[in-house]
Amino acid sequence: MSRLIIAMLLIASSALSMGAGAQTVYRCGNSYSQSPCAGGVTVDANDSRSRTQQAQAEADTARARQSANALEKDRLKQEEAAARADRQAPQADAGKAPATVHATKPAQTNKKKPAKQPPYFTAHAAGEKKDSKKAAKKKSADVEKTDGASNTQDAAR
Repeated sequence: MSRLIIAMLLIASSALSMGAGAQTVYRCGNSYSQSPCAGGVTVDANDSRSRTQQAQAEADTARARQSANALEKDRLKQEEAAARADRQAPQADAGKAPATVHATKPAQTNKKKPAKQPPYFTAHAAGEKKDSKKAAKKKSADVEKTDGASNTQDAAR
């Protein structure tokens, strides 16, 4: 056991005596290497900051990391709340009566002959008065007349 302790002490003392000396670094184009290359430039890789500047930079990094972690936790909470709301929305709507689609004309319940539907659809603005049946027939007759007139003109050409 004593030999193990002595060996550990010798290894620790030799590591401390060597120190962390700076190694030469070469820039070869866009990459860096410890071995020289053709056209390589020597780069000073020593950290020129003082110990207080290094400690300040490490403290700034730790604060930024804590802030980022807090923001991530907030984001995850918001995403979970949104997901919970999305899961609960269909359940809340399930208790309500389903929405019905209403036709423009109510279905006829008696056994009369169904009303003839026009071959086209006309949209009306809210509150706008619909054309009477006579006016609608007149418009369709006018359209047919103009179509017939244009067809006869086309035939004449």
